Amino acid sequence: MSASAVPARLTDGPRLWADLMTMAGIGALPAGGCCRLSLTDEDRQARDLFAGWCREAGCTVRVDAFGNMFATRPGRAAGAGHVLVGSHLDTQPHGGRFDGVLGVLAGLETVRALNAAGIETERPVTVVNWTNEEGVRFQPGLTGSAGFVGALTAGDEAAITAADGARFFEDLHRTGYAGSAALQIPVAGYYELHIEQGPVLEQAGIAVGVVEGVQGVRWLAVTLTGEDRHAGTTPAGERRDAFMAAARLALDMRTAAALLSPDLRITFGRVTVEPNSTNTVPGRATLAIDLRHSQTALLDRMEGEIRAAVAGLAGSEGVGGTVARLMDVAPVHFDARMQAIIASAAERLGIRTLRLPSGAMHDASNLATVAPAAMIFVPSRGGISHNESEWTEPQHVTEGCEVLAQAVLHHALQPAGPW
Repeated sequence: MSASAVPARLTDGPRLWADLMTMAGIGALPAGGCCRLSLTDEDRQARDLFAGWCREAGCTVRVDAFGNMFATRPGRAAGAGHVLVGSHLDTQPHGGRFDGVLGVLAGLETVRALNAAGIETERPVTVVNWTNEEGVRFQPGLTGSAGFVGALTAGDEAAITAADGARFFEDLHRTGYAGSAALQIPVAGYYELHIEQGPVLEQAGIAVGVVEGVQGVRWLAVTLTGEDRHAGTTPAGERRDAFMAAARLALDMRTAAALLSPDLRITFGRVTVEPNSTNTVPGRATLAIDLRHSQTALLDRMEGEIRAAVAGLAGSEGVGGTVARLMDVAPVHFDARMQAIIASAAERLGIRTLRLPSGAMHDASNLATVAPAAMIFVPSRGGISHNESEWTEPQHVTEGCEVLAQAVLHHALQPAGPW
């Protein structure tokens, strides 16, 4: 079928919804969510189901050394770069039915739709399930996509840790998903459909988000050192209370972040005090700080504010302090041409869009470092995710998948060669 004969609508929304609900039965939880931690038996069952569906759709299924699954529908041009589309099947311990899995199964629905319409593409279309995106059992998260782009080395167990003592590459073998290190797939572009996991689209009444990029993430560890003293005998003016210093720091930095940018997000996700005794003035406090913004310059400025504030606590609270940077992930900007393809597809379908950043990291973050990449968001009810009550309306699932399929088709019809 020629491009001019492509149907106005390609995908089957009810079929995709049925697939999502069937997949949700694997690792199902009492309140409607799912638990499929990476490389557990539940994850293996999900992988097996996905592989079977892909083979039924005429795809060749291959697995690389990180357990990433690639289901390929061939194109006319031999050796052409693949149009990749996918996400992940693993979940949080109390995860929902849409996070990650929507992107994988929407990719499969795209292939089924192309088959049903009899459309032959120039480039291969490959649906991907990336291993251990969530990073629950194994750290770092985004493991499979990091391995694919060369940020991790296959077989290096020391680079991947596990809270439960498991070994990543051993579990790949145990589940039957230890693939070939020789598998190489040239990428013409990568598309990922995902639930927003935030409230912006729902509040705006918009069904589809065109994601401009992924915010940079910076983690800082702050250690404040005062002096352990008796709670009943130490006057207020003689205390060097590390916790009170931590509280002042948190409140002051919340204000500083708001002044720098309303989009700058600061989270004090973990605070500990020592000696952790009810009747002892804390002599030590440690804080883990998560900073996020789409501009590196603003992350730098906020880190500078924190370092200056910590130094100033010596005078205001009588405590010493240190700041260490634990992680620094640069902001990712998605391919402008692919964003335009997505927006144009939505416009042809009469679907309103909104451009927005992603506050969470995704596998597309890694792919964008080596190839053109783009993401599509659909609304999350109440902005809730990583929760059993996570929900996206069937209509939004259908619309997001159709925009995805049209964008992937447009890309896959392009002549082979550099993008």
